[in-house]
Amino acid sequence: MPPDGHKSHLNNLQVRPEAWRRLENIYSLANFGLEEIITAWIDVYLPEASLGLDDRDEDTGETLSIPCPGTDFDIAYQEERRPSDINRLAPWIDNLALMTVQRIIHLLHPNTHVWSFSLVEERDLDRKILRSYLWTVPEYVMEGLAEDDRKSIQYSSVIVAFQPPWVLSKQDIKEFANCRAFPPFRKPGNAFPTPLNSTHRIWAKIFDMCVAKNTPWFVLTSYTHWTFGMFSTGWTAAFISGVYEYSASSPTIAECLTFWIASAMRIARVLQYPKVCEEPPSSQTPSTVYDAMAQSPEAALALALLDQNTAA
Repeated sequence: MPPDGHKSHLNNLQVRPEAWRRLENIYSLANFGLEEIITAWIDVYLPEASLGLDDRDEDTGETLSIPCPGTDFDIAYQEERRPSDINRLAPWIDNLALMTVQRIIHLLHPNTHVWSFSLVEERDLDRKILRSYLWTVPEYVMEGLAEDDRKSIQYSSVIVAFQPPWVLSKQDIKEFANCRAFPPFRKPGNAFPTPLNSTHRIWAKIFDMCVAKNTPWFVLTSYTHWTFGMFSTGWTAAFISGVYEYSASSPTIAECLTFWIASAMRIARVLQYPKVCEEPPSSQTPSTVYDAMAQSPEAALALALLDQNTAA
C-alpha cells in the first residue's frame, strides 16, 4: 500500500484523449453543506425504530450486513477474505455496503424490489484494475419497455466503480475529487493531444462508463475511501463530493450511498434541480440548474436547499 500522501503510480488505465469526450468543468459539492443535506434527509426519511421486518429477505437472500454496535439491531459480522486482487475485492464492496443499501431501499420502497446491484461483466482492457457494479433493473425488464421508459431507467441507474486501494490510493482518490477541469481535446496537427495524467484518466474512464450506460450518477471507491458524483445533462460538467473514509460517521458510507441511490431514483429530490428553460440541442450547453452551476454554483445549490425546505 502506498504511504499517506503518495499516489500508487499503478493506475495505468488504458484511455486517451478523445474528441467526443465533452467534459470540461468539475465542481465540488464538499463546501455546500452536502453532509448536512444527507444527514437531514436520513433523519427525516429513515426510521429510527424497527419496521418489524426481518433483516434478511429469504426469497432473494439480501440482508442488512453492516453491524451496528450499540444499537438494537443485531447484525452479525461478515468476515471476508483479505483481497489480493480486484476479483477478491468485489465481495467486500457487494456483500457489505451494496447489499445493505439495496436492502434499505427495498424496505423503504417495496416497489423498487426489481432494482438491484449487479457486477458489470464486460471485456474491458482495464478490468484487472477497475470494475463496476450497476444499480439498475434486469435486462429482461428493460427489453419490455418503450424507449422513453428505458431512458428513464438508465437515468436513474448508478455506476459504482471500484479499484483496489493499492491502485486507487487515498492520494489518488483525493486528487480525483479535487480535480476542477478536464483538458480539452486537441486535434492532431501542429500540437498533438497531450497524454492524460492519472487523475484525468480516471475521470475519462468514469465519463466513458457513464455515457455508455446513459447514466449521470456514479460512485468511485477503493472500499477504504469513497466519493460520490454526477454529470450534467449535457455531459459538459461534473459534480463531486469530498472523499469519505470507510469508517466515516454523520453521514456514514451506507447513509451517503443510500442518499445517492435515492437521489438518482428521485426518491430523494434534494438534488433534483428544476429545468430553467427548454432543453437545448445536444450541441449547446445543458439547461438544468445543476448544469448552470458552471455559471453560479452557489446559486444552484441554494436552489437545491430551497427545494428541500419547500418539500419538507
